[in-house]
Amino acid sequence: MTVVAIAFAALAAVALAYGALYQHEAVAGQDDSHNGLSWAHFTELLGNRRWLLGLAIMGLGTAGNLVALALAPVMVVQPIGAVSLIVSVLLGIRHRGLRVNRRLVQAVLWCTAGVTVFVALSATAARTEVHLGADALPLFWITAIVVGLGMIIMLAFQHLPQLILIITAGLLFACVATNAHLVSVQFLRAGLDQVTLINVAVLLAAVGLGTWFVQNSYAAGPPEMVIAGLTVIDPIGAVILGTIVLGEVAAAPVWLIIVITITGLVACAGVVVLSRYHPDVKDREAQRRDARRSMTDTEEC
Repeated sequence: MTVVAIAFAALAAVALAYGALYQHEAVAGQDDSHNGLSWAHFTELLGNRRWLLGLAIMGLGTAGNLVALALAPVMVVQPIGAVSLIVSVLLGIRHRGLRVNRRLVQAVLWCTAGVTVFVALSATAARTEVHLGADALPLFWITAIVVGLGMIIMLAFQHLPQLILIITAGLLFACVATNAHLVSVQFLRAGLDQVTLINVAVLLAAVGLGTWFVQNSYAAGPPEMVIAGLTVIDPIGAVILGTIVLGEVAAAPVWLIIVITITGLVACAGVVVLSRYHPDVKDREAQRRDARRSMTDTEEC
């Protein structure tokens, strides 16, 4: 079943890359989208065929990922999303004329290698357990806190850097994945009457809020950055929750947990490098510097 779950997760990762490409093109094509997405922007997107196509593809990918989460532990399934980073970069080269530089290649390799080793090691140690009733409450409260913090960020701050938007989205979707695994295992092993509805409720809240952050991330920068963040922040957050809250590696030796942690840090380092040296990010920074310089020259005149 683990092999089947990995296959579904890999297909879901490819769907994520294609969906991100179409949705980014639709969002970035809107007037003034770089200043953040308003409600008017969202309603406009609902009539955009390219955005809806991306949504449908991502919906299929999400369904595949849910099947994978029902068949295998969270810490095995979620890191496989790193496949979407490679696909996203290849799509960027073909469809957006993305320029490949040494730093970009290094970042993708770090993310991919770190997450690949992460999955391989996790698959040898992770075990799925059923958490019913009160045992499911810790995950509910953690998710509720993350959703609450996300709401505060959404309402209190505007024009956030893309990296902040991506980190918040990644944490929200980590909670989504962990809750989806928990309730699907409850349903498959204990029956529908044992599914904790409060976990379903916070799962849906995290999906809605996480989607808002993802769409704003598309407006704030390149889609490869969004994919990189979601394929690293999301699985690492999910693994932490799976380890601490669901006890998926309770029987694993300490050395294995240390190695898994190191590989996760390597993947995170790749995201940081990508956020600094991605060609589109560097171009935007150059444009901002030129704009500030022009404003300064105008004021001096």
